[in-house]
Amino acid sequence: MGACISARRAPVNRRLDPHARGRSDSGRVPNFLEGHLPLLAGAILTVVLLGIRGTTRDPDLRDDLRGAVRMLIAFLVLRTVSRFLPEAGTSEGLRKAVGVGWMLTFAYGVIRAAVAFALKLVRMRSPVTTPKILRDVIDFTLYALATVPILQSQLNLDLAGLLATSAVLTVVIGLALQETLGNLFAGLSLQLDRPFEVGDFIRIGEHTGRVVHIGWRSIRIANFRREVITLPNSMVGKEHVKNFTQHREPVGIEVQLGVSLDAPPNQVKQALLDVAREIPQVLIQPPPMARTVSFTDSNVQYMIRVFLNDFALSDSVKEELHTRLWYRLRREGIELPHAQRTVHVRREASTKRRDLADTTVRDLLRQVDLFTPLGPDELERLHREVVVRRFGQGERIIQEGDEGGTFYVVASGEVSVRAGTLQSEITRLGPGHYIGEMSLLTGERRAASVVALQDSVLLELDRPTFARLFSDYPGLARQLSALLAQRRNQLRAVAQSVGGSPDHTPEAGRILGRLRQLFGLTQE
Repeated sequence: MGACISARRAPVNRRLDPHARGRSDSGRVPNFLEGHLPLLAGAILTVVLLGIRGTTRDPDLRDDLRGAVRMLIAFLVLRTVSRFLPEAGTSEGLRKAVGVGWMLTFAYGVIRAAVAFALKLVRMRSPVTTPKILRDVIDFTLYALATVPILQSQLNLDLAGLLATSAVLTVVIGLALQETLGNLFAGLSLQLDRPFEVGDFIRIGEHTGRVVHIGWRSIRIANFRREVITLPNSMVGKEHVKNFTQHREPVGIEVQLGVSLDAPPNQVKQALLDVAREIPQVLIQPPPMARTVSFTDSNVQYMIRVFLNDFALSDSVKEELHTRLWYRLRREGIELPHAQRTVHVRREASTKRRDLADTTVRDLLRQVDLFTPLGPDELERLHREVVVRRFGQGERIIQEGDEGGTFYVVASGEVSVRAGTLQSEITRLGPGHYIGEMSLLTGERRAASVVALQDSVLLELDRPTFARLFSDYPGLARQLSALLAQRRNQLRAVAQSVGGSPDHTPEAGRILGRLRQLFGLTQE
């Protein structure tokens, strides 16, 4: 009778103790997961990870620990719920779901934290950042290895048999996900090979832009038009990839142009180099390079290569090169070939007068106080010797410290006079003002730089023209010396008012002496 009573009570005990039932059904769950120790261990581990995450300066470690902490907090919530679920009115399925949930979240949290610290050790030995896709593959692989025994023990699932009987389904799913899996493995290969990183400027096929995202399925690049282009990893893996910013080294860009067959190559290459050196974004080291590329039936092809710190500036630098080259080559009479040639006489007749009318040139020359002593006939002759020069915005007309043999009158636009190591602006000059007279007449080096603030047209006269004037007008040298001394004193006062260093200007007599010496004039 006692045996019968015991036999009847056994089912009651099993029904009232769901945890005991789980143990009797599987018999394979470690005691560690059945007691209170996981709750205590999870709480301690959560506090420790929060402390480490708050103090570390490694952004990758912070991101990895954030995922681990979230998993452990979910574990603490589910574990607490499982302990306080009422025995009456709670279904067996709900108890099993909660139990499987806290076991999985605990295992995932521990795995995520362990992988985070392992990758931190790898980064301490190598400066190379671990690819995110590789971290995800490691995490999901370990998650799968932890999930299988938990599901087998808690849900009594025969996963091996299930996988063995679903071979056809596996093949169907594999074929359906063939492209996705191809992108996944191609992305993993790209991450391991690391031909580019987020932030690099790259060219893939016809697409050029900055990498903004690298994922499992694709990468995204933002081009210069701020369009975001998504490229599948499988396509990227088959294309040639050109990285313009790897290791943050200077990157070279090239501009090619065709020039008339009559232009001397050395003159063209020097013009290319001079223009390149004037652009602020172009590096001094490595230096710009100019090359003669090839000869064609209608022109000579030249190439200029410059180096930049940031490939994002390439379009603006190329535009600046093309713009400034047009002005420079036009001033030097170097012709850019047209598609068709008509007559060569146009070139001979258009060099001097195509930018300004003759009456405008005459009026400007009359406004220059240096030419006040000249009569109408001499002004007309001077007018015929004037060369019209056009400068683009930002171009340097005169460089401080250079030798100067030219004199300019501003016909249109505005120029800035700058001096000193910081190139502080001294003054701005508009139409009717002139520049470069001191260096031309005394042989001194240029005392300041002059830069075009906007597209400007200038009248140019050279030293031989003034030598003829001094020969025809013996008293002109003394008059110009007095004007130069007065003008030099005015410029010195302006320079000192903006913080420039004192400039002890020669007096009129000293200027006259240098002028006579330079032009070979005798005492009058």
